[in-house]
Amino acid sequence: MSPRPTYSLDEIKGMLIDQLDSVLAQYAPPASGSHTTFGKYYTLNPGRADRSVGSFCVTVSGPDAGRWNDYAVGSVPGQGYGDVLDLIALSLGCDMQGALREARGFLGLQSDSPDDIRRRKQAAEASAARRKQAEASARDKKIKRMKAAQAIFLGGQERIANTPVEFYLRDQRGIDLRSLGRQPGVLRYVPKLNYYHEDEKTGEVFDGAYPAMVAMITNHRGENVAVHRTWLAQKSDGTWDKAPVPKAKKVLGDYWTSSIHIWKGIGPRGGKPGSLREVKAGAHVFIAEGIEDALSAVVLKPEVRVLAAISLSNLGHVVLPEAVEHVTLIADLDDNDTARAELDRAITSHQSAGRTVRVFQNRWGGKDLNDALRAASTQAENGKGAA
Repeated sequence: MSPRPTYSLDEIKGMLIDQLDSVLAQYAPPASGSHTTFGKYYTLNPGRADRSVGSFCVTVSGPDAGRWNDYAVGSVPGQGYGDVLDLIALSLGCDMQGALREARGFLGLQSDSPDDIRRRKQAAEASAARRKQAEASARDKKIKRMKAAQAIFLGGQERIANTPVEFYLRDQRGIDLRSLGRQPGVLRYVPKLNYYHEDEKTGEVFDGAYPAMVAMITNHRGENVAVHRTWLAQKSDGTWDKAPVPKAKKVLGDYWTSSIHIWKGIGPRGGKPGSLREVKAGAHVFIAEGIEDALSAVVLKPEVRVLAAISLSNLGHVVLPEAVEHVTLIADLDDNDTARAELDRAITSHQSAGRTVRVFQNRWGGKDLNDALRAASTQAENGKGAA
């Protein structure tokens, strides 16, 4: 009897990734609410009593194909994240040796003929070469996007007073930056920024050039990795608002785990504190989803440090220094189950990092903190007029 052919771990993983659709159907099957978005397949976690789709996803394309995360669990290897072989172990509740046995059986490696062995070896080598090429291509694209983002921000006008950025924030959002004594350095004004959007369903293309508010997005190492863009346009009444395009806010670059460092707060002697990486033990950080809510928090509490996570899904994944021991999440008052589940995951994520977590939600009418700020500004103006 000829000895059973041997394959390396990488070769077995490569074979599994080449049949990823079948692997997922077997070990992470679709459930009610399963969907694929931006190269990630969302379904229930096959290794725990997952109640709803949303926190568990598997990357199905690109250099990270086969890798999965469960953001409700956190950074626990094999439970909160892993590769395609870990997925089998998670699904079956077995150890890695058991997962390897299962993988060999799934791939039909138990009874290979010499021709099968040669064919599989060639396929594994070709798969490894494709992955290596995809990884290099992904790195190049990421660097290219990061450089383009930095160029947009650095090409913007630092002073935003008396620009459409100031007018938009003041007139449409009730945010008076002049009341702060200094403007957030992370915001800049670009007089003319190209816009492009293609509708995924119809293929219709929208392009043009508009003034824009741009904000730099920074990771936990202090590197500027992406830029947030809000295109603006002047209305018929002379005020400034978001441009009349399908998606007036877009991000260029990879912002996952990063944030917009909106405001550093006020130092102990009234000056400007240092960067986020320089905070001392016991620090408290406020995190909002979007720029306008973050700026609203700054107007209301200029003494605190405020970040913008850009999206609800990133709210719990912004990487913070260990010295940050307290977090206040500024959350929208959403009435749908998906948003509430996402907020719960954000709370759990920061608590798992050892932080105390508070949540602020607008209870004074409207959906978010900016709605409350605008309502208060309107009331104040009406009060002045009555006087």
